[in-house]
Amino acid sequence: MLKFKMSKLCSVAPAALLALSFSPAWAGTFDDAPVLGIFGDGTVFSDIEEGILEPGIKAVTTTPNADFPNTKSPSGIDNCLMANNPDFECQAPQGSGKRIKTRLDGTDGMDISLSTQSSSGISEYFLYGKTSNLTGARVSSLTLQLGTGTGLDFTPMDASDPALAALFDVDYENRFNLPDGLFGNGGQEDAGIGFFDEERGLLAVTRTDAATLDAVSPTNAVYKALFGDAILDNSMLPDAFFWDASATALASDEPIPLAWYNNSQAQWVYGNLGITASPELDERLQILSDSLGVTVTDLAYVGGAAVPDDIAALMLADPLFEEAPLEDLRNVNLNFIIDLGDVDGNQVTLRITPQFADIVAGVETQDQFETAAFLDAMANVPYMDLGNSAVYQAAISSLLAMSAEERANGLESIDFSFLQAFPNIGFEFSRNQISTIMNSRSGGNTPDVPVSSKGLATAMKMGEDVSCLLGIDAVRSAYDTTPNTVGYDIDFTSLSVGVEKFTDDNSSFGLLFGVTKGTAEAAAGRGEIDTTGLSLSAFGRTHFGEGGFAQAVVGYQDLSYDTSRFVIGDTATGTTDGSQIFAALSGEYMYQTGAFNVGPTASVEYYKVSVDAFNETGAPAWNLAVGEQSGKIILGSVGVRGDYTVASASGNTLLTGSLAYTTANGDDMLVDTGFVGLVGSNNTVAGLDDNWADLQFGFESIVENKGTSTTILSGGYRGSFGSDYESHGLHLAMKMTF
Repeated sequence: MLKFKMSKLCSVAPAALLALSFSPAWAGTFDDAPVLGIFGDGTVFSDIEEGILEPGIKAVTTTPNADFPNTKSPSGIDNCLMANNPDFECQAPQGSGKRIKTRLDGTDGMDISLSTQSSSGISEYFLYGKTSNLTGARVSSLTLQLGTGTGLDFTPMDASDPALAALFDVDYENRFNLPDGLFGNGGQEDAGIGFFDEERGLLAVTRTDAATLDAVSPTNAVYKALFGDAILDNSMLPDAFFWDASATALASDEPIPLAWYNNSQAQWVYGNLGITASPELDERLQILSDSLGVTVTDLAYVGGAAVPDDIAALMLADPLFEEAPLEDLRNVNLNFIIDLGDVDGNQVTLRITPQFADIVAGVETQDQFETAAFLDAMANVPYMDLGNSAVYQAAISSLLAMSAEERANGLESIDFSFLQAFPNIGFEFSRNQISTIMNSRSGGNTPDVPVSSKGLATAMKMGEDVSCLLGIDAVRSAYDTTPNTVGYDIDFTSLSVGVEKFTDDNSSFGLLFGVTKGTAEAAAGRGEIDTTGLSLSAFGRTHFGEGGFAQAVVGYQDLSYDTSRFVIGDTATGTTDGSQIFAALSGEYMYQTGAFNVGPTASVEYYKVSVDAFNETGAPAWNLAVGEQSGKIILGSVGVRGDYTVASASGNTLLTGSLAYTTANGDDMLVDTGFVGLVGSNNTVAGLDDNWADLQFGFESIVENKGTSTTILSGGYRGSFGSDYESHGLHLAMKMTF
C-alpha cells in the first residue's frame, strides 16, 4: 500500500522534481516507471502476493506518437497506463489484473503525479483503472482532471490548446462502470449474466471539457432500485454468501457469490448464478445442492428470490460458504484514453475527486461528516430502508434549510455526540473514591494522638486498632466541547463508609464502600446520562522515616446507566450497565517546622472502564444501537502538600492544603453506532487527554473531647483546572473516637 498526503512527496520524487523545476522540456510519452508521488486523500494499491509491485502503476509505450482509431474498445491499443505487474502488458487477457487500483479515503480526492519524456508528438495511452469508495459517504459523482502540479499548486490543462496539453481523447467513448461480475454479460467467470442484472452498471460520463470528465450515478435500473443513485461507501455494503467451489467439478479459481442479504426485507436473496437457464445452470445447481447435502428442489433457486431459511442456515454453518461484504459495489472501473502531447515540465497530474450529496458536502467536522453520510444513506439506499426513508429525507430537507450553525447542531443531535461521557462519568465516580481514601489519613493506633501532622480523618475509632470511615461528597465537573464531542457537565453526590484496621503504630489496611449517583448533561440540549455506581475498595498505608507516608488503593465499581437523547423532536432512551477497575499509589515526605509541615508529593492513578452495548427505544426513526465501549485512563501527579496545627481550648485543628500538576492520558475508543436494525459504523470517541492543576485545602477539627470520646469535624475543597476540563468538589465528614 502506498499513500502520501498532499503536503508530502514520496521518497523517489524530490530529486526528480528539483531537476524538472530547472530543466523545462517538451514531453509526449510517459516514463516506464512514471509515478512521482501520490498526494491527498487516496492510495494506490500494491501487493507482491498479487503480483502488483510498488508503486502500483507502470506505463507501457510500445508505439510512441500513436493515434489509435478506437472509439469503444482498448483492443489493439499497445500504449497504456496499468497496474505495475511485470508479467503483463497492455493486451494481456481480460481479468488478468491490469487495472490500477486506487482508493479514495477522504473528502478531498487524490492527485497522481506522473513523469513524462519528449517524443516530439502526441501519444495515446489507454488507462486501465479502478477506484474504490472508502471516503465514508456515498459518492454522487466522480470528477477526473488532467493538469500539472499537485495540491494547491494544481493547474488544469488548457483545454483550448490540445496541441500543447495532456487531454482526454475526444473520440473515445469513456466508460465508467461497476464491475461486470455484478452487472452485465460476461460476469462471474465469464459464464453469463451478472450477479444482479444482465445490463451493465454504467455511469453517465460527461466530458466537461477536454481536460475534465464528470461521471454521475449508475444508470442501471436494477442498481437504482436496490442501491440508489450513488456509489456506496465501504461501510454501506451488504453481506453476501461466497462459495468456495474449487474442489468441485466447477473448479472455480475464486469464491462464487450465491446470495446477498437485503436488509429492507430481512432476508437472504439469491443472485443470478452467472448463467441463464440452461444445462450449465442445472449442473451448477446440482453441484451446489450436493455440496450442501440437499436436493436441487430444496434450494428453491430463482434469481432475485428469497433463499429458504434452512438453506441460509446450512450456508452459515458450512466452512465452504463465507459471509463477507460484497465489495464490488463500492468499486468503479475507469476506462479512458489520454492524449499526451507537449507538456512543459515533464510532469502530468491525474486528479480524481469525489463529489457528495449537499447534506454531506456542507459539514464542518469529521463527526458531522459521518452523521450526514449515514443519514444520506438511510434516506437514499433502498436496500437499507426499514420504512423510515421518508422521515430521513424530510429531515435532510429541513436541515438544508437551516443556518450552518443550526444544521451543525441538528446533525450532531442525530449521532450520540456525548458518548465520551460514559467512560468519564465512571472515571469521576472512581476518582472521588480514591480521593476519599487518600484524604482519610490516620495517625496510627496510638489513642492519645490528637489531630496532628499525620492527620486523623479516620472517623470513629473503635478500640485501639479499628476505625470507621465516613464521608459525603458533592462534585461538579465540566468537559469542554471538542471538534467531535459536544461538551457536558457531570454532577454527582457520593456517600462512603468503611473500616480500617491498624497493624501497628504506622501501618493500616481497610475497606471502603461507596454509593454514587450523578448525571452527565450534554450541552445544546442534546441529552443526559443518569448513572449509579456501587464501589468497593481495598487500601493500605504506612508511615516511614521521619516524615514519609505512602498509600495504595485498588477497587471495583459497578455502574448502571439510563440515557436520554433529544433528536429531531423525539426522545430516544436507553439503559445499559458497565464496570470499572481502578487503582492508585501515592507517596509524600513531610518536613516539620514547629506546627507547620510541608513536603513533596507524587501519585499515579489507573482507571479501566467497560460499558455494555445497548439499543435505544422511544424514537422509532432515530433509535441508535450503541456498541460496547472499553478504555482506560492513566493519571500522573507531582506537587507539594502542607498542613498547620492550630491549638484551641477544645482541641487542635489541622489546616491542610496541596497543589499538584496532573497529566491525563486516556484511550481513544472505536464505538460502533448506527440506527437500530442497520449496519453501523465506527465512531472515534476521544480519550481524556489533558493537563491540569489540582488544588486541595481543608480542615480537621476536634469539636468535642470528653475523656474517651472525641468528635472530629472535617471538610474540604478539591478543584482541577485544565484547558478543556474543570472540576470542583466539596467533602464533609463527622468523625468520632472512643
